[in-house]
Amino acid sequence: MEPLSATLIVLGFALLLMLSGVFVSLSLMTAGLVGLYIFRDNIGIASNVFFDSTNSFTLTAVPLFIFLGEVLVGCGASSTIFRGTSRLLSWAPGGLLHANLLSCAMFSAISGSSPATAATIGSVALPELEKRGYDRRLSLGSLAAGGTLGILIPPSINMIVYGMIANASIGKLFISGVIPGILMVGLFMAYVGIRALRHRDLAPAEFKLSLSGVLLGLVELWPVWFLAGIVLGGIFFGIFTPTEAAAVGSAGALLIAAASRKLTWAMLSKAMTNTVAISSKVLIIYVGAMVLGNFLGVMGAPQRLADFVLDADLSMYQVLAILLVFYLILGAFLDGISMMVLTVPTVMPLILGLGIDPIWFGVALVILCESGMITPPMGLNLFVIQGISKSPLGEVVIGVLPFFGLMIACLLLLTIFPSIALWLPSLMAF
Repeated sequence: MEPLSATLIVLGFALLLMLSGVFVSLSLMTAGLVGLYIFRDNIGIASNVFFDSTNSFTLTAVPLFIFLGEVLVGCGASSTIFRGTSRLLSWAPGGLLHANLLSCAMFSAISGSSPATAATIGSVALPELEKRGYDRRLSLGSLAAGGTLGILIPPSINMIVYGMIANASIGKLFISGVIPGILMVGLFMAYVGIRALRHRDLAPAEFKLSLSGVLLGLVELWPVWFLAGIVLGGIFFGIFTPTEAAAVGSAGALLIAAASRKLTWAMLSKAMTNTVAISSKVLIIYVGAMVLGNFLGVMGAPQRLADFVLDADLSMYQVLAILLVFYLILGAFLDGISMMVLTVPTVMPLILGLGIDPIWFGVALVILCESGMITPPMGLNLFVIQGISKSPLGEVVIGVLPFFGLMIACLLLLTIFPSIALWLPSLMAF
């Protein structure tokens, strides 16, 4: 059978397995093995993939960053972060809604998980918002959308996975997400401020701006300054590799827990247990993707697809528009890591053939993964916030729609001005 047709059949089989409820990792692995057996009659080709794909120093960063976030959740750093951002921003139109967004952004800078960010900040913020009479839909939407910053603002588990698959610098990917992350937070906060000014009943008036409140808020955010300085500063100035930064950041998180007198065996045990559970899920998906990628490589499908599109003489923007629609549809049914591992091996030759910077594409792809986190029917952040708030899912979806539009606007700005993502990495020490 013609390689491209065989590839489409195997990819369709993988999607069918996932939609039928089979674990993503098993779906990818099974489809790859079946494809090798049927179309190449040599399933042994994949025999080394299981070990080789995880025998990586770089992948060690995944459990380390997850552990870092779990320690901070366990020691109550999320409450400190929300309290600090509330003091800094509660005077602005929109009040504590800005604190939602900035808290999510800051927690993202010391953790790498979108659902964890939404759950951690949401559990702290929602009771306060409800008690003070904030608009429910706007509150839910700001938390669900703010949580998606967990996979854009570094450190990001999704960027590690993308970097491994695309053979791109993970350090540069981390740094490239900083300015787009700040831009997205700014767009979200501008939207909240405009809504609050036009409809003052959406958010009550909070405290007035005061120097003492600002200084106290900055002091309360010391865990963020400390860890972000270690992790991002170390990577930017070439002091650490991303994996080394993850290890040092984890040690820093333990110091923060000890300083706050929350470093107990029970907390540490829970953090380690959650780290093993989450890391295992991420890495087994990665292994399954590598098995499927092995089949794709043997069939030569990625290069054939790239040649087909390049021969069609489509412009770069036309190809990007097609990919935008493709990923928006795929994001409605798959989580971000599954989207990446399923598509990046096939799409990357096309991206390189068009002369698109793989670092830029990584940032754009992460934003598309973010949009999938708040897109029904499978948007994970929607379910996280619904579970915390006990609200109908439809109410969460309505609240998050404007923020979804702002994500697409951010992506368009990134496409028109790629230096938004590429300028900061160009200044790195290496």
